[in-house]
Amino acid sequence: MRKIYESHRQERVGHFQSILESEGIATLLKNDFLSAADGSFPADVYLPELWVVEDSDYDTAIEILKPFYLNSSP
Repeated sequence: MRKIYESHRQERVGHFQSILESEGIATLLKNDFLSAADGSFPADVYLPELWVVEDSDYDTAIEILKPFYLNSSP
């Protein structure tokens, strides 16, 4: 399993997950609920993360998301 993206913008992480899942790439979200914590966690430490489950899918996932990386900010 490899991390492919993280951002303070949870909606972007979810969007990227949807794109990859629609292409048949299994993903996992981590820290997706911690960003809504009560402030007891530093905001930049527990960012929502998108992980590709199969290492062999990582390069394909990068290629799929590349146009979105280029047209967005973290």
